[in-house]
Amino acid sequence: MRPLAAVPAALLVGAVSGAAGTLLHQQWWGLALAMGTGLVVLAWLPPGVVRLAFALGWWVPVARGALERPAGGFLISADTAGWSFLAGSAVLLLAALATVASGRRRPADRSGDHGVRRTAT
Repeated sequence: MRPLAAVPAALLVGAVSGAAGTLLHQQWWGLALAMGTGLVVLAWLPPGVVRLAFALGWWVPVARGALERPAGGFLISADTAGWSFLAGSAVLLLAALATVASGRRRPADRSGDHGVRRTAT
């Protein structure tokens, strides 16, 4: 599968995972499952835009859950579980941002090229 074709799928999977983590992070097993899954998927995806798309998809529902709802209240409260989930989500996003450049193709190293060269006469 081409990397750019996988971007919408990575965004969708990240959004669903982030939403599930936002809803379940108050339970100890929900927090552990969400963060563990996020880290495993981020490590499994190749560096570059696909990994970044997953992390951005994850971050959108998490950021929305941290904002006040129209009726008042928050989905992510200011307690240990909430701050842990926000910190873990920030680490996921920063790790994806830090590895974007490592996913680019680099030009071939020609320093050891011993091909035929034209000599000046």
